[in-house]
Amino acid sequence: MRFVLFFLIFTFPLMAQSDTFFEDAGSLGTMAGVAKACNENVQKLDDYELIAVRLIANKANSVEQEKEGYRRYVREKLRAERKQKNNPQMSCNEVLYRFENMPLFKSVVYRDGSLKLSDGTFLKAKRPPLKVDKK
Repeated sequence: MRFVLFFLIFTFPLMAQSDTFFEDAGSLGTMAGVAKACNENVQKLDDYELIAVRLIANKANSVEQEKEGYRRYVREKLRAERKQKNNPQMSCNEVLYRFENMPLFKSVVYRDGSLKLSDGTFLKAKRPPLKVDKK
């Protein structure tokens, strides 16, 4: 598990370069769950979730696929949070440090729902964003 967390946190391929949509939605959820388990008040978690939601929405081929991507994200987030709380594989200090320094946070979310990833890839919003606002 320690290797899996290390792999997810440091070498997570952004969904723009991904092979499978649902696996990526699950990976995004896993990362959010591990970070949330370590600190209920992770300041960057809101930003992370905004970016994750827009990644899922902009990569989905249909509204149904988008909704299923959200479901997968939430399922994996809850599963990872439970697992980290019950049987931690990394210290929370290490997890939070890695989480807060992810390249994903260099992404930009635009008002129309478009997303510019940290690697410069621009994902145009396919449909109006759902009611997900950055707080």
